[in-house]
Amino acid sequence: MANLLRMDLYRMRKAKSFWICLGIAFALALLQTPLAWGLSMVGRMLSAEALPFPGTAQMSDILRDPFLMLNGMLCLLSACSFFYADMENGYIKNIAGQMPRRGFTVLSKYLAILPHNLLFMVAGIIGNLIGTVLFQQILLDGDILDAAVTFLMKLLLIQSICAILLLVTASFQNKSLGTVIAVLMGLGLMSLVYMMIDTGLDQLFKNKAFSVSDYMPDQLLGQLKPPVLDSVLVSLATTALFLPLSVHVFDRRDVK
Repeated sequence: MANLLRMDLYRMRKAKSFWICLGIAFALALLQTPLAWGLSMVGRMLSAEALPFPGTAQMSDILRDPFLMLNGMLCLLSACSFFYADMENGYIKNIAGQMPRRGFTVLSKYLAILPHNLLFMVAGIIGNLIGTVLFQQILLDGDILDAAVTFLMKLLLIQSICAILLLVTASFQNKSLGTVIAVLMGLGLMSLVYMMIDTGLDQLFKNKAFSVSDYMPDQLLGQLKPPVLDSVLVSLATTALFLPLSVHVFDRRDVK
């Protein structure tokens, strides 16, 4: 298993899609503050009542938002490409045949995606820091510890979403559907689906006191300060459901 994990990490480092997505994610994070500053300048030129661009930024806010702009989608698209690489390149059969259980190859991919997701988050924060310090003074406020907790919650949430993509992309061997889910979840567009589910549940339970979207990992990931308890429980529940299912389905499928 350890050798398989090292091999997966090596293949990830060599994948062009990984470096392209990571580079774009860093560039977008770098450009966020300059773009906001430019739009603010244009607004002030067009209207005297436009608010001036703030001169300071909180370090805690930067730490809380590692998936700014399109970076959540880029991270998940890179994960999809990695999950499907073995099938796409035609050597999954040789790899799976060396394992006591074929499902170990799926488990290895899930473990390998953890440093992958962490790298995307760190790239987002570093890029944002560099872009911000050129236009604003960064203040080390008292919420740094709380922001670090939020960072860890978002790592758990993105990891749980990857468990869903692992089932679709690697176990069901459907990269197209995995890519669609990555785009929808990465951009937070699944809220429309959750709204329809809520509407159906409202018809069944007249006094329903909760919203489905409040407990979906992608929706929690998009919040600046997701609730800690909800994030932990949702992450653990999603991973506990989809990761064993991914291993089980892959074990029973014919590897082509």
